[in-house]
Amino acid sequence: MNIGETQRTLSLKAERKPDYRFEYLYNLLYDLDWLRLAHDHVAQNAGSVTAGCDGIDMEIYDKNLEENLKELSEELKTQTFEPLPVRRVYIPKANGKVRPLGIPAIRDRMVQEAVRMILEPIYEADFSQYSFGFRPNRRTMDAIKCITWSTQEHKKYFWIIEGDISAYFDTINHKKLMKLLECRIVDRKLLSLIWKFLRSGVMERKLFKNTRLGTPQGGILSPLLANVYLAALDKYIRQWTALPTKEKTARRTKGKGNFVYLRYADDFVALSNGSKEEAEEMKQNLRQFLQEKLSLELSKEKTKITHLNDGFEFLGFKIHRSIGAKGMTTKVLIPQESVNKLMNKIKLATDRSQHQDSVNNKILALNRIINGWSAYYQYTSKASTIFNHVDQEVFWSMAHWLGRKYQITMPQVLKRFGSPRLGTKEHRLVRAYEKFPTRQYKIRFLKPNPYTTQEAVTREELPGDTFLERM
Repeated sequence: MNIGETQRTLSLKAERKPDYRFEYLYNLLYDLDWLRLAHDHVAQNAGSVTAGCDGIDMEIYDKNLEENLKELSEELKTQTFEPLPVRRVYIPKANGKVRPLGIPAIRDRMVQEAVRMILEPIYEADFSQYSFGFRPNRRTMDAIKCITWSTQEHKKYFWIIEGDISAYFDTINHKKLMKLLECRIVDRKLLSLIWKFLRSGVMERKLFKNTRLGTPQGGILSPLLANVYLAALDKYIRQWTALPTKEKTARRTKGKGNFVYLRYADDFVALSNGSKEEAEEMKQNLRQFLQEKLSLELSKEKTKITHLNDGFEFLGFKIHRSIGAKGMTTKVLIPQESVNKLMNKIKLATDRSQHQDSVNNKILALNRIINGWSAYYQYTSKASTIFNHVDQEVFWSMAHWLGRKYQITMPQVLKRFGSPRLGTKEHRLVRAYEKFPTRQYKIRFLKPNPYTTQEAVTREELPGDTFLERM
């Protein structure tokens, strides 16, 4: 089977027929070529070494791969496949809280991936251009670029509604989600399988719990289903954001404001070039829609209205309007809180309790932390200045760790391990200032459908494994 061509056909049909409802999709799932590619995608993920509640990881599954694939294909074909409960673990967050993470069984991940391979081409034709999270060829910087483009001085989108949905992934209403899916999918077998995944439950310390709401974070299919659910919000707000230019101009002439809206997964912002009162009214409109149509709640504490001059944080970036070389402009900065979190991770990694680690392993661990953080913030204003400061802090943290480990003085550390880049013959400590020079993000933030164009389908950030979550 030519899987790429099949996906292109699905996406083209969805583009050309916005009201078309797809059927006869389920038979793709038990095609062995389709399942093999789904297996390969799952195997490439770092999480493949982690087992679900059945204790089977990818290495064990692959020992009898062809037999397992044929068995899985037959279960799907005869509709006897039943997903296992998701193994739930809790990941500590920087603020001291924990984030629940669902780990499906390997075979369930493969089936979820096979379903995603069917649904994603269809929904990429439907999703808003201003939805950036967990979609192919899109990343956080595209959302940030959209904000800086919208807040240019002549556009005056200076009032910001910061949207935060309370416990979004835990409160998605299953029945409403299925109704939304049915707007595009009428294949009852496929819909029944998705329902099984939603209701498969979780295993937490050998205790089974039913799942009546939500989609488990960590499931391959969860991000796509979450986007399908909130696409209803994207569509709702278009009555204000998709007005013709002539109508927008008329509104401005009458003293009324217009709106720009963008979303990254469950985080969204709405920008207004009108008054604060209009922004307040829009916030209430969004709150009411989410409550009545999607059974979701906006966080009262975190959903607020901010002027761009005061600045706000979005996706880990600090965005604010201030004076620049050519007058007032929108700047994207690294929040001090993010720098503090990074340095706390460095301090923990170079604590005296970590002296059992080898120097090479310690350098590799620090380099992974620094590379991920620096690559994420490379496109911010004054990034090089911050990176230079971070380099100094990391250098001395590592130098003191080496001094304590080997009970030698600082001059001896520098002589033995080098300066300004500490290291061994095999590995040296990376310098963010040199490796990640400040750059301007020039990539267009409005993307074509990758399934119907020549652009390859890539994923900058994998579901459940974004840089922000790792931090």
